[in-house]
Amino acid sequence: MSRKWKSSNEPTRYDYARAMQVEPILVAIRELGLPLIRFRKLNGILNALSMQIEDGGDSPEVNKLLLDALRGSIDHQVGQSQGRAALQAIDAFEQSEARRWEQVRTGTLPPIELTPEEQLDDLMQAGYRLLEANQRTAACDRWLEAWEMVKQMATPEMRNTMAFDSAYPGMMQCVFNWSYDLEMELHNAGIGDPIYHEHQVRYVREFLTQFPDEDANRQVNMLRAQGEALWNLGQRTEAEAVYEALVERLPDEGWGYIGWSDNYWLWGAPDPKEYDRAEAILQRALARPNLSDRSDVLDRLADLYREWDQPDKLTAITTQQERLRRQSNRSTGVSPGAPTPLASPPTTPARKPGRNEPCWCGSGKKYKRCHLSSDQAAERARRI
Repeated sequence: MSRKWKSSNEPTRYDYARAMQVEPILVAIRELGLPLIRFRKLNGILNALSMQIEDGGDSPEVNKLLLDALRGSIDHQVGQSQGRAALQAIDAFEQSEARRWEQVRTGTLPPIELTPEEQLDDLMQAGYRLLEANQRTAACDRWLEAWEMVKQMATPEMRNTMAFDSAYPGMMQCVFNWSYDLEMELHNAGIGDPIYHEHQVRYVREFLTQFPDEDANRQVNMLRAQGEALWNLGQRTEAEAVYEALVERLPDEGWGYIGWSDNYWLWGAPDPKEYDRAEAILQRALARPNLSDRSDVLDRLADLYREWDQPDKLTAITTQQERLRRQSNRSTGVSPGAPTPLASPPTTPARKPGRNEPCWCGSGKKYKRCHLSSDQAAERARRI
């Protein structure tokens, strides 16, 4: 076919509406009732055509060859009479494509109409690209737009982010993980511009309202972030109220107390640091007989005593740490003094699991008993 224009061979993006135009051909081929091996011969050609057109950058000449091959294969398999419906579907598709290629030739082809999922994906991916370019505030701006879309797309039945992701399975980025990243990057952006601390306070409130059935670990992390943002905004009374409500609501979650105490001596602490206030909060946690993440609370308290220069108290905490380690070894069947088993290098989890789910590293332990602490420490390190 001679023409004065040349189509681009560069893919653009997935065109859902165009890709769906091959569906009537597939339906007609299925209705032929062929044995599987013969159906696959026809479907293989149709799949090749679908892959050509699904994200642009295709050629009308190549497409015509594939359509002619499909016609010939249908004629060979069942003949024109029995294959009439499938051949008519091919003709209809070819006519639609001819109109499209004329629009390409004249420059009048309308832009691809994006689905809400595609728009949300674009905003999330744009934010990650901006982060890679060290444009943190611009990334947060894109992600705040994405959050507005999440609120619009969520329904009352989607009471946690996993339910949202299940409702939109075709997205490149899952909201479960991305929402963690948004919280952390709002904090980081707030270091240079306090308006992002204000955005973080609002985001957490809206997130927990939108997704009230998030697990305890997520609720702790979100409320800690809200309290820290308020603290950094100088709204100490409001921050204290958030932390107090957090430990009242989830009294056995150790990281709620850790996050609260950190403000007095570690992250953005007053001058002079209020070690005694931080100590009281961590000791309040240790008084809980069923406290989760007790080892993390003890670790934080030991660090506090080292900086505060309290050797006697540090010795007492070290004794508690050793006692807890021995109890843990007995419960897991590890002999005292036994070497730590070698493990394969961990990989980055595709999704952060819930605290009671199996750990992403494959150890077989619950996440809260395995990599939860180190993952949380890594998150905190990113904020420095």
